[in-house]
Amino acid sequence: MTAVLSGERRIKSANRVLEIIELFDSERQSVSVMDVSRALGVPQSSTSELLRVLVQKGYLMRDRVARRFRPASRTALLGSWVQPRLFRHGHLLRMMDELEEISGEAVALCSIVGTTLQHLHVVGTQVPRSLCGTSEHHPLHSPFGTVILSTLAREQVRKLVHRLNAEGAPESRVPFEDIAIELDKIRSRGYALSELAPGLSGLAVLLPHGVDEEPLSIGLIGPTDRLRDCEEQCARQVRDSISESRTRACLSA
Repeated sequence: MTAVLSGERRIKSANRVLEIIELFDSERQSVSVMDVSRALGVPQSSTSELLRVLVQKGYLMRDRVARRFRPASRTALLGSWVQPRLFRHGHLLRMMDELEEISGEAVALCSIVGTTLQHLHVVGTQVPRSLCGTSEHHPLHSPFGTVILSTLAREQVRKLVHRLNAEGAPESRVPFEDIAIELDKIRSRGYALSELAPGLSGLAVLLPHGVDEEPLSIGLIGPTDRLRDCEEQCARQVRDSISESRTRACLSA
């Protein structure tokens, strides 16, 4: 029994460490112990200890005067070897900033982990907090999810849809035949467009990836009417940004 409790504590601590790292991506500023404690619903004493360990390990920096914490360079380098064409040698984050400026819409980078769509990074302040970076969503009810699913074989999609429908609430279920038709349309036109929240939609395309690399989607989040009125132009805008980013990466390699 003691061993089980000890294991549960370690898992909980590991989850909280990851939540602290993710908190910085959503806040994008230094935080205090109380900021973290409130955001994660963790006692102040436990929060202080976790932050102390992260500082000790070199993942966070502490301003002793202001008593605030921010990520250190070691955190910025985590995972930089993953998909180096995009992250280490690429210009993905710069591209997202530029695309937001050009389009006037928020820009999201997403991935499917298991049966969950994750918004890994979102640029732009004009979207609800529920759609910001590190948020999780249903892959069948998001263009960022369906455009990734369009890369899968029909039988893989069937199994995933069956699992999602079995585990999800009745209102979230989608017939496989409906999603199969939608995926055919996405493959044909090269992008997905659908509503994310009342009056707010997303337009997503796939980022180029290798055989063994994680498929990622990227695209715009904005008012439904505006995206639907110029969907082909918006899709072209995203593709052009990806192409220009890849060209810059090749020239600087």
